[in-house]
Amino acid sequence: MDSKSTICVSTICMSSIVDSIDTSIYMKIFKNREEAAYSHIFNSKVVKIPLNTFKNDNVVNFYSVRLQNSAIKAYPLTDRPRDKEDIISVKYYQKQIQQKKEITPVWMIQKNKKYILLDGAHRIVASYIEDVPVYAYIINI
Repeated sequence: MDSKSTICVSTICMSSIVDSIDTSIYMKIFKNREEAAYSHIFNSKVVKIPLNTFKNDNVVNFYSVRLQNSAIKAYPLTDRPRDKEDIISVKYYQKQIQQKKEITPVWMIQKNKKYILLDGAHRIVASYIEDVPVYAYIINI
């Protein structure tokens, strides 16, 4: 990722931050949208996260069983929360990685040396399949 300090303004990035804010409120990490948005905008930084961080269920709200060598193995027919969209999304991000395009960093909270995933499971799975590090917006609380 070349522009580690720039703010992403594409529609995908905007959708990602909105999803992350919603998840952080749903998980009761923040009391309201204003507090969540403020932390996302002013208290986050982009960090390169090693893939092994996601193993052994070390990240709350990410299931390490998803770390497989293909999208279909990561999301078998019996375990696809978003049906075919899980596979489509992982393959989309794999293609972006293969074409050396930037992908939107995932969103995570770091609290007491523990990570909580707010948005980006498909990007993590695609990064694992392609064996590249994950970039994350980290909000320290």
